[in-house]
Amino acid sequence: MRPGRSAHPPRKVVVIGAGITGLTAARELARGRAEVVVLEAAPRIGGKVRTELVGGAVVETGPDSFVTLKPEMLELVKELGLQDELVCTAPDPTVSIFKGGRLVPLPAGMNLVSPTKLLPFAFSTLFSMRGKLRMALEPLISVGRGLEDESLADFARRRLGAEALDVLVGPMLAGIYAGDPEKMSIKSTFPQLLDMEKRGGLVKSMWLGGPERARREGITTFMTIKNGLSRVIDALARSLPAGTVRTDCPAQAVRRRGGRWEVVTPQGIFEADAIVAAAPAPALADAVEGFDPELAIRLREIPFVSTATTTLIYEAATFPKLPKGFGFLIPREAGSMLSAATYSSSKFPARSPQGKVVIRAFVGGAGREEPAEGPLMRIEERVQEELHDVLGVKGVSPIAAKTARWIKGNPQYNVGHARRLERLGSCLRGHPGLILAGCSYWGVGLPDCVRSGRRAAEFASSARSGREHDTARAGLA
Repeated sequence: MRPGRSAHPPRKVVVIGAGITGLTAARELARGRAEVVVLEAAPRIGGKVRTELVGGAVVETGPDSFVTLKPEMLELVKELGLQDELVCTAPDPTVSIFKGGRLVPLPAGMNLVSPTKLLPFAFSTLFSMRGKLRMALEPLISVGRGLEDESLADFARRRLGAEALDVLVGPMLAGIYAGDPEKMSIKSTFPQLLDMEKRGGLVKSMWLGGPERARREGITTFMTIKNGLSRVIDALARSLPAGTVRTDCPAQAVRRRGGRWEVVTPQGIFEADAIVAAAPAPALADAVEGFDPELAIRLREIPFVSTATTTLIYEAATFPKLPKGFGFLIPREAGSMLSAATYSSSKFPARSPQGKVVIRAFVGGAGREEPAEGPLMRIEERVQEELHDVLGVKGVSPIAAKTARWIKGNPQYNVGHARRLERLGSCLRGHPGLILAGCSYWGVGLPDCVRSGRRAAEFASSARSGREHDTARAGLA
């Protein structure tokens, strides 16, 4: 044997799903000298990350940015050599809430769901005097005890009051997950709020030093890529050996044969020492049902909801009043089909075409999925009507539009989600080398997915046939 050469052949790993989680895992595995193949059911890679050029504007039909307070996505962008393409947000981060038929700006200094500046909060018309007094009492509220899990709504009512839930917490925090605050698990979605509660309360934690939001070294809280986030997907694909990714290749079945894994697809059977399953939980459930029915049941316990995005592009010269800030949120109680909208051309002016107004609207989510599952043209028409009502503009027509539906594409971390993951982990203990990764489990943001992909690669590299996972979480990246 030559010096420096391993006595063991390279590990073979099959990655199911070519979204950002699966591609990140594949890149890490390939760098570690594993033989990797990535199987993607769709004709294209990237999952929800999809960029198109519409009306001269860069349009994201999935996520349009990533948060830098979680560093994993920013680190990946730099590793891929795309740091020169990073785009910061504009200095004005104003977000408004649609209340009483008009847009009311959040008071300056609002951090998550707590004020950090007294006067703007005191003079804001967003909350009633009674609501402000109830929020001001938050530091005096005792820590919740004896609760294994709690809904976001119950947590918000307990600490901030019902008005804060309806006006602020529901639209802002539940909107991130397209969820129902009455069902969402605070433990699984916003554990940082539980930590703040233990440190003396939300208001106190924010006043003593919440997340840093100031620009630093060209970094803002939210960032994106100049020509679209698909640039990251393309760079990940280029970093893999030729022929690694197989599109139009769904995993029809996962099984164990002779101490090795097999993935059955229309393009043949792929053998592996380990599998990184980065497909959504329902799709994976179909593939493992014949191999482990209980695992399939546990995967299907994670609910998914439908959403849609519509991007409208206008000539700025025809728009009576140019939008400023990042966008607006609409509480459920308003009865609108829209849940939120981003002023893309205002939020990311460095990547928006001159003389254009670009607005991205959000539809659907838990409890209001029906509009998001309708015909694309109907979604577009209704979004335009309601958006014009909210903004108070008449007689303005977009020059281009793009609508994308994500049918049952958004996982819900409802109360008891952590217990569901424990049950999944129990199933995985007897399946060494089968690793579940992606947004179905630990986090829905791009940084969460990158972190999950890297952990999955680590687990796949260390898993050994015939050994059980040491912990339940070892099979859940």
